[in-house]
Amino acid sequence: MKIPQSINTERLVIRRYVEDDLDRLHLFFNNEEVTSSTDMPLHRSIEETKEFLDILIQSYNSDEPLFAMAISKKDNGEVIGSCGFAPLEFSQDTQVYYALEPEFRGKGYATEAMEKMIEYMVLVLDINRIAVYCSPENSNSINLAKRVGMEYQGTVKVEDRDSEYFLLTREKYLSVN
Repeated sequence: MKIPQSINTERLVIRRYVEDDLDRLHLFFNNEEVTSSTDMPLHRSIEETKEFLDILIQSYNSDEPLFAMAISKKDNGEVIGSCGFAPLEFSQDTQVYYALEPEFRGKGYATEAMEKMIEYMVLVLDINRIAVYCSPENSNSINLAKRVGMEYQGTVKVEDRDSEYFLLTREKYLSVN
């Protein structure tokens, strides 16, 4: 699987992380309001974040890259969040994920980024099943999954936690787009 250098939307550039993103990424992963709604652990030290960023950047050119990208504003290049996807070990789904800095929520950025990520996943990578698993309390993610055309599948246990499960199949995506 090839990780693109960037994917553009009307207002955003979804791009590979670079070393210059370290400080902003550390603020992101050191913010409990951000990490509490993700599977990422809270980073207490900048060294932790640097180690993660180095692994991520090195993976881009490997046979098994980590598909994690920065969401930045097109007008000024400011990194406002992160998104990506990964195949799941416990199902045939590929989970798409996203997180935004709190001050950029509610402005349509997450919807814009997810619509473009899903388009790339289906049209370029031929992924058949795209899923979102989120906490039942995370109404923003639940609403976003619905806005991008995912269908609610029910509440499931993921790593001993209840998760709301949403699915979008390639067939459904192609039938409405």
